[in-house]
Amino acid sequence: MNVFKVSFSHAWDSWHDFTFVTCRSKTEAIQKALEEMDIPEVLNEKLIITVVMENQLGKRKAGK
Repeated sequence: MNVFKVSFSHAWDSWHDFTFVTCRSKTEAIQKALEEMDIPEVLNEKLIITVVMENQLGKRKAGK
């Protein structure tokens, strides 16, 4: 499992927000974040979405 930081910003305004989600892939991270976040409904909405992997959970380094 990975920890992703998913950020949203409105293309025409300064609104932006982010959330941290734990999942397997970037696609799953975006879907999970969309369910959790309250994104304003705007006519002709243009959103910028960024996804960054922050951490990997449950992985051990070899030899430990």
